[in-house]
Amino acid sequence: MKVCGIELKSSEARFVVLDGTVDDYQIFVLKTNKIKLADSKSQEQVRNFYYEIGAFLDEHQPEKTGIKERMTKGRFSGSSISFKMEAMFQLTDHEIQLVHSMSMKSKLKGFDLEEISGLNKYQEEAFKVALYLLVLNT
Repeated sequence: MKVCGIELKSSEARFVVLDGTVDDYQIFVLKTNKIKLADSKSQEQVRNFYYEIGAFLDEHQPEKTGIKERMTKGRFSGSSISFKMEAMFQLTDHEIQLVHSMSMKSKLKGFDLEEISGLNKYQEEAFKVALYLLVLNT
């Protein structure tokens, strides 16, 4: 199964695409590991971001796509820009699933997530989302 994990951080969407099963998966080497929304107040930049994420998902055709859910209130709440970006993902033709961090943490308990080779440090949370999606489909 091909899955895409996404973390929305600041004004960036960070991606990891996995294919296979939870016990035997391949990490895709992506041309684009992250897409930045340069100016959330510019209609042109918002449209560019929307088209770029749509093109990314169209290119990779994941069967499942998950976004790490952000809190809406409190000290660790997500930025307004990240929620704007999330809405743009939900407007694409791809099914998007929000993944709560506590659900992800409980399902990934027991996995060795310390050594993830082939990824940048900033892709770790997106990797966890993708791995979580594989766990759900076992």
